[in-house]
Amino acid sequence: MHAGLAGLVMTTLAAPLGCARVMPAAPAPPEALYVAVHLERDGQLVAAPRLLGFEGRRLFAERRAPGAASPDYRLLLEPDDEGSGYGISLDLELPSGRAHGKVDLRHGEERTVSLDARTRLTLLVMRVDSPEFRALMRHRAPAPAATI
Repeated sequence: MHAGLAGLVMTTLAAPLGCARVMPAAPAPPEALYVAVHLERDGQLVAAPRLLGFEGRRLFAERRAPGAASPDYRLLLEPDDEGSGYGISLDLELPSGRAHGKVDLRHGEERTVSLDARTRLTLLVMRVDSPEFRALMRHRAPAPAATI
């Protein structure tokens, strides 16, 4: 009788091992990104926001003078993973008009595009958890002291 019980225990223990299923890996969380923007119109700086966000999620920046009815600029960016780099869709609104487009960048790459004859946009994208991002933050010029 003990031999039968031992066989049942062995069969019960061996069965799950023979039928093991491989569970699919959970999708990776979206990567945290740093996006630096430099926007010029007629050679004059219009905007230079530095944004933190996540791939696949929209980033929004706007500058509006106190009491102004419309903004100086409104920028919507959406960075997506594109294999070895990122595709950044952009929508820019200026008082002079709107521009839409997409810029493909690799990590740490800076690219300048002409949106029209008078407007240039420069983008830089980096993974936040990268040696290059940490080096940029260490060597960035300190902000001027605020005055009251």
